[in-house]
Amino acid sequence: MLATILLLLTVLSPTESYTIAQETKLHTELFTGYQKAIRPGADRSRPLSISVDFLMISLKEFNEEEGRLSVIGAFKFVWTDNRLAWDKNSYGGDLTQTSVLQDTVWVPNVVNLNCFETMKPLGSGSLSLRIYDGGTVAWIPPALIESSCDADVTYYPFDSQTCVIRYYMPGYYQSDVNFSPSRTEADLQQYEQNNLWEITSTSLSTFVNSYYFQELQIELQMQRRSRYYIAGLILPICLMSFLQIMVFILPEESGERVGFSVTVLLAVAVFLTIIQESLPEASEPSVSLLAYKLLVDILVGAMITSTAILGSTIYHKNETDSVPICIKRCVQTCRCKLSCRKASPKVIDVKSAEKPPPDDFRDEAEDDVISWRDVGKVFDKCCLIFFTLCLLINNMVLMAIISLN
Repeated sequence: MLATILLLLTVLSPTESYTIAQETKLHTELFTGYQKAIRPGADRSRPLSISVDFLMISLKEFNEEEGRLSVIGAFKFVWTDNRLAWDKNSYGGDLTQTSVLQDTVWVPNVVNLNCFETMKPLGSGSLSLRIYDGGTVAWIPPALIESSCDADVTYYPFDSQTCVIRYYMPGYYQSDVNFSPSRTEADLQQYEQNNLWEITSTSLSTFVNSYYFQELQIELQMQRRSRYYIAGLILPICLMSFLQIMVFILPEESGERVGFSVTVLLAVAVFLTIIQESLPEASEPSVSLLAYKLLVDILVGAMITSTAILGSTIYHKNETDSVPICIKRCVQTCRCKLSCRKASPKVIDVKSAEKPPPDDFRDEAEDDVISWRDVGKVFDKCCLIFFTLCLLINNMVLMAIISLN
C-alpha cells in the first residue's frame, strides 16, 4: 500500500522544466556583445575544427551535353563556439539546447567553387541551427547543388562518370578553419535511386589547393543504366544492319533487289538520324565509340547498295558477250573452294563402266562454259560472306572494347 502511494505521488508530482522567459533570457545574455563576423575559438593560434558530413537525397540530373550535375542533399557542420556555452542550472536545470536563426551566429561561409551558373553560399537567413549548452553548434543547410562536370562519353551507353563537387571558404586558410570529414563517404541512407544513373561509390575528403585554401570535395562515381539503350538502340541497329545483307539472298528474278537495298539503306539512315539526337555531343576527351560504329554501318550500307546494283548489272549482261578469262578463273576458283567442302570420295563400279557418265562428270564438263549469270551468282556469294564478316567484326570490336573497359 505504501509503495502504491509513493508511486502515485511520483507520477502526479509536477516536473521542473525551463520556461520561455528563461530561454529568452538565455538568448539575450548569449548574443549581447556577440560578434558574428569573428570566427569562434579562444586560442587564435589553433584553427577552428569543423566536422563535416554530406547527406545525399537524390541525383536530380546529369546533362552530358551541358556538363551540368544537379544533386539534392544537405550538409552537416558541427563546431564548438565557446562564446555560446552556458550553465543549464541557471536556466531551469534542463535547458540544454536551443535554436537560433542562421544570421544570428557565425557560420562557415561555404561556396561552390565549380558551380554551373551562380556562385552563392550555403544556407539562408531564414534557416535555423541548433546550439547546445557546451557551446556545440550543429548546422544542417539543405542544398540544390548545380556543379560543372565534363562527361567522358567514349563508351556510351555503357559509360561511367566521375564528378567532383568542390566547396571552399573565401577569406579563411587552413590555419584558420580546418574541415574534418566525419566519414570518408556520403550518407546515402535517404538516397532515392535515379532511373538513369546508379551511384556506385562516393567519397568525402579535403584538399589544399595551390592558393592555400582548403577545399571540401565530394566525389560521385556513377554508372549508366544501359538496359533501355540495349533494347532501344543497340539491338535495332544491329538487326537493321544485318537486314541489308539479305539483298544477296533475294533472287535476281524477283526484280526487287536494287529497290530492297535502297529502301533498307534509307530506313537505316533515317533511324540513325533519329538516334543521333540521343547521342551526347562531345569531342573531348573522346568521341563515343558508338558514333564510329554508326559511321561504319552507313559506309557498309552504301557499299552493299553499290554492290547490289553492280550485281544486278552483271546478271543482265548480254549472254553473247564473252566472259574475260581472268573472271572465269576467279569464278572457277570460287566454285572449286565451295564444292570441295561438299565433295565426298566416290567409288565407281567396274560393271557400270559402260553406263553413261554420271551427272557429276557432265557438270564438270559444263563448268568450262561460264555465263554472266554464273558470275553473278558467285559474286553474290562472295559479297554475302564479305559483308557478313564486316558487320560481325564491326559489332564484335565494339563489344570487345566495351567489355575490356
